[in-house]
Amino acid sequence: MKYAEKAGTHRASVVLYNYVFGACLILLLSGGFTGQELSGKTIWPLLGLALASACLMTACMLIQQRSLHSNGAGITTTYNRLGILIPTILSVFIFREYPTAVKACGIVLAAAAVFYSYDRHMDSGKKNYILLSLVLILGGFIDFISKIFGILFLPEIKNLYTFITFFLCALIMAVIVLLQKAPLSRKDIIYGALVGIPNAGITYGMIGAAAALPSYIVFPVYSGAVILIVNTAGVLLFKERLTRRETISTAMIAGALILLNI
Repeated sequence: MKYAEKAGTHRASVVLYNYVFGACLILLLSGGFTGQELSGKTIWPLLGLALASACLMTACMLIQQRSLHSNGAGITTTYNRLGILIPTILSVFIFREYPTAVKACGIVLAAAAVFYSYDRHMDSGKKNYILLSLVLILGGFIDFISKIFGILFLPEIKNLYTFITFFLCALIMAVIVLLQKAPLSRKDIIYGALVGIPNAGITYGMIGAAAALPSYIVFPVYSGAVILIVNTAGVLLFKERLTRRETISTAMIAGALILLNI
């Protein structure tokens, strides 16, 4: 999304194509749907949950774009990853998923690493903390809805649920694009695809993981692994040198992943 901002694309159009390509990818991965996965008692709760998730996802994506422009990528990503605290904490109170002492240390270490990885000297200037707070809250509740799906529904309808969610996201964004009379350029399509395909893959995997594993493992591991992978890829593929802060935060993440999986 950061490159899309620099390329001068239209924000709403990129988000629209992001969800269009995401829905197409999920449809291809699932091989289509027959409707036999649903019963009369599950269709309306499923649609309601998918609609709630779609509203949160589109709002979060649009706000992330604005935050990237106003606050920079570093602090925006940090606040988005700190959203893991919402499903982790809510799952303790609602679903009684209590982590062990060792895993609790891993949770604290993961959150500390995500926060520490942001270097305030590289994102200087006045920050819009309203946007940052919204990125954190919306991202956290998106993850929590994935957990609710895993509790209420069978894994067999995961593919259908994810497709419906992305399809509803695309419909919401199509309305926004029409209202804004946004241009639809080839550049928007390309960047929409580059954002949408990995976005759909992550959502697809997160829903499955949240259905099979406790929240205190899934969400901290996901958020910590993102920073770990990005830093490692930067060194191996692009010959980037990690700063002292990045090296320490990467080591903290590695330690957190070990604690969360003991």
